[in-house]
Amino acid sequence: MAAKTRPLIALTCLALSACGTRVPEIQENAFASEHARTDFVNAIARNVRCEIQDAVVHLYAENQKIDPLNRNLGWFDSWAAQLSLTLTTEEKSSVNPVVNLLPPSPTTRVFNVNLGGTLSADATRIDKIGSFFTVAELKSLQACDPSERNTGPFILQGDLKLYEWLQATMISIGNRDTPAPANPSGPNKSNVISHQVKFEIVSTGNVTPGWKFVRATVNPSGNFLSATRDRIQDLTITFGPPDPNWSLVVIDPITKKPKINPATGKPLMRPTALAPAAASAAFAADVGTTVSANLANANAQ
Repeated sequence: MAAKTRPLIALTCLALSACGTRVPEIQENAFASEHARTDFVNAIARNVRCEIQDAVVHLYAENQKIDPLNRNLGWFDSWAAQLSLTLTTEEKSSVNPVVNLLPPSPTTRVFNVNLGGTLSADATRIDKIGSFFTVAELKSLQACDPSERNTGPFILQGDLKLYEWLQATMISIGNRDTPAPANPSGPNKSNVISHQVKFEIVSTGNVTPGWKFVRATVNPSGNFLSATRDRIQDLTITFGPPDPNWSLVVIDPITKKPKINPATGKPLMRPTALAPAAASAAFAADVGTTVSANLANANAQ
C-alpha cells in the first residue's frame, strides 16, 4: 500500500466510526464553526417565513386583478397560519470484523473456523421550529427581497410551491367546488388549508480493509466499517380561522405599552392559536411526521 493513501483511509475510518457515537451535526459539514451552524438554522427559518409571506402577498396581488377590493377573500383576511418545521438527523455506524481461521497444513481433515462480531451505534437528533402568523400581518408586508431568500437544496430552495396550492384552492372556492366559510366566527370553524413538504436525504459509506495470512483471512467478505446519515426535513403550513379563546394583548415595541384599537378604544388583541379543527389538522400532521420517522427508523434496524 502506498504511504500517501494510508492517511486517507485512516481519516475515512475515523469519520465513519464517529457516526452514531455523538449528537449529529445539523449541517452537512461536520467541521463547520458554531457561527456557521447558527447561520444555517437561521437561513432555514428565514426561507420558511419568506415562503409563506411571499405566497400571501402574491395571492392578494394577483387577486386584485379579478376583485380590486378583495371581497372574495374577505373570509381569508381573518385567518391565521401555523408553521411547523421538523429537522431530523440520524447517524448510524457499525463495525463487523470477520476472521476466517485455516487449519495447519498438511492436515488429515479439512476444516476452517469463522469468527465474527458486530458493534453498532445510532444517534438521532430532532429539531423543531413552530411559529404563528395572522394573514392580516402577512398581507400588510411586502414580498421578501430575493436576496434574503437562500438558495440551496431541499428546504432551502427558493420555491416550496405554497403559492401554487393557495391559488388552486382559491380557484376551487371561487368556482364553488369547495365552499368558503360563510361566517368566519361561526361555531364550527372547520375549514382548513394545509400544505406539507418533505425531503429525505440518505447517504452511506463503508470501508473494508482485508488481510491474508498463512492461517487466517481477515474480512474476506462483507463490510468491516459502515455508516449512514439520514436527514428528514418536514415543513407543514396550516391555514385556518383563529381561536378567539387564545389571544394576547399587542405590545408596542417602542413604548412597551399595549396598543389601542382606534375602532373600539380597547387594547388591541392578537390571536395566538388556530381554531380546533385547524389546530387538530396541524397537530395530526406533526404526529404523522413523528410516527413516519419512527417507523422508518424501525424498518432500518
